[in-house]
Amino acid sequence: RFRKMAQTQSDAEGGSAAKANEPSPRLDTGVAKKADLETLQQQIRELQRTTKYRSLFLARLAHELRTPLTSIMGFSEILLSQEKLTDAQRGFCERIQSSASQLQSSLNQLSDLARLEAGETKLSQEEIALGETLRDVLPALARSADKRRVRLRSLAAENLPIVISDRARVRLVIYNLLAHAISRSPEGAVVMAEAKAAPEGAAISITDVGDPISDPSRIGILEADDNSNTGELGLSIARQNVEILGGSITARNGDGEVQLTFNLPLRPAA
Repeated sequence: RFRKMAQTQSDAEGGSAAKANEPSPRLDTGVAKKADLETLQQQIRELQRTTKYRSLFLARLAHELRTPLTSIMGFSEILLSQEKLTDAQRGFCERIQSSASQLQSSLNQLSDLARLEAGETKLSQEEIALGETLRDVLPALARSADKRRVRLRSLAAENLPIVISDRARVRLVIYNLLAHAISRSPEGAVVMAEAKAAPEGAAISITDVGDPISDPSRIGILEADDNSNTGELGLSIARQNVEILGGSITARNGDGEVQLTFNLPLRPAA
């Protein structure tokens, strides 16, 4: 009996010593969390580095292609001004000019996207009459509208307030919203742009008669695997600029029409 008691005591002491040598579950959890945090931080740094290189590539690509493209557009203008062109020659020149103009629009969007990804969000502040700004943007889209046989119309309310904002970004937003409306409009349609007062500032609504938007709440939001056209890319750039300006974009499907509204505060938030 004394031998059994001694053996039991010895086994208990051995078990206690083994447990003392085992690592603490709490310590293991802390080490695992620290390792996960370090891995996450490394992944964030890698993502930031990749985004930086991507932005630099987009900016360089747009810059390198813009110079020869400007020459192509300039020479096509000169050729079209000649009176001795045959109908076939004039048609070829117009096709060159149209394609070059479309490529220029894509390059401009690449430059805008590169600046946004690089975090270039410095804003200028100046007084803007939205009615005049809207009328100034329309001529820049006349050629693309004529190509699709779409008519552009604008209307500005009399009580339209003066807003304090970044003029270049506001113009870019209006341009991209109108370009998107033109790209989705059928031949012979009318795209209406209206500047009006809003409860917290001013708004510009762009109305077209294209197909309804599948999810108005996600207008201008592109997924990583989206195979989007230049119109959708321009809409995404517009949304990002609107957020920088402190405004918002809303979409509404109506009776045979779609309306996008760009809301802009009277002045940027302090």
